[in-house]
Amino acid sequence: MIFKTRPISWFQILFLGAFYTLALALPISEALKQISAIIIILLGIHLIFESELKIKEDLVTYSAVGIILFSIISAVLALNSPKAIEGLIDIIRILLIFLIIKNIPLNRRQVIRFKKLLFISMLLALCYGGYQLYFDSKTNQLLFNSIRQISQSSFYIVLVFSLALSYFLNNQLHKIFLLVIIFSSLAGLFIMANQTMLVISLLIILLFLIFALQSAAKNSQLLFLFVMILVIPIIILFGNDYRLEKLFLAFSQRNDMLGVTILAWIDYNLFFGIGIDNIQYINPQNYIETESTSIFLNNNTYITYLVERGLVGLGIYLLFLFSVLAALIKKYTKTKDSLVIAAILIWLATFIISGICTTFHDENGLLIALIWGMALNEHLT
Repeated sequence: MIFKTRPISWFQILFLGAFYTLALALPISEALKQISAIIIILLGIHLIFESELKIKEDLVTYSAVGIILFSIISAVLALNSPKAIEGLIDIIRILLIFLIIKNIPLNRRQVIRFKKLLFISMLLALCYGGYQLYFDSKTNQLLFNSIRQISQSSFYIVLVFSLALSYFLNNQLHKIFLLVIIFSSLAGLFIMANQTMLVISLLIILLFLIFALQSAAKNSQLLFLFVMILVIPIIILFGNDYRLEKLFLAFSQRNDMLGVTILAWIDYNLFFGIGIDNIQYINPQNYIETESTSIFLNNNTYITYLVERGLVGLGIYLLFLFSVLAALIKKYTKTKDSLVIAAILIWLATFIISGICTTFHDENGLLIALIWGMALNEHLT
């Protein structure tokens, strides 16, 4: 196996180099992200064909492969097949990396290094984004360099925040370092003024309290952390700049074009949808009176899957999500591992935010796949 050879092989050097680079590049460099992901996938496929990497056959694997297969069918039958095939690359990349990371032999030391680089990269992205916000007249929002969307940048922070919060339970990483990550994450969300993500962060904290309740009763540091991360957001959220009605604004907003996308899906193909990234080719004037001639985003992962991949695509995606959750819960009952706790917190955040934002794609999709893959990796038990 690649990680059991001595002396260290060039496969291991190349794979780990790409693995660590991906952690560092996700919010910072689009080019490094793409190159690292390609290297991981090519090495993984090579190891599979060489029978050195065996993919465990379970419901998680079957549903992940099912998403790929039915996304391909949807792309072939799409309104605009070239555009759908272009969008297909992203979901294939995410799921292949998930399957490779889930099954390839990794050890705890390698995972800890990955997490350190992931935390460092977010700090660097926040610093660079802050520099642009305050010193670049053309920038009026805090954004990550390789993400460039406020909702996606804030969701990335929530994912890293969940990981840092869960690791405060053990001594694998220095607690001062984790506190810096935790409070930097909250500060980034405050600057971005994303009330929805702040609410999700509070829900994550409450769920984390359930995992940590027994430890917190015996650990004054944890009790202090809980008080700080609960009190500070509440003070800011309900202060003069953050009214209660603003807090729930994102939940009350409705997309005027939601009905249009549903009608277009019904008209075109109920089972396989209109094709990935083909919502922009829907003409809303065919369904409602409006001056708009196109739709670029409907801000709902579930509706997106339904419209773009049809009933079959949405059904398999939900099967994948809940099979991952079941596997994570099963592993948590056996190990009580912090990485598994982080993966469950990230699952909860993804499941909720998917109702108001597109989640399982690009940088965020890769990060989710990496965390879930490592959490379910049997070599890390």
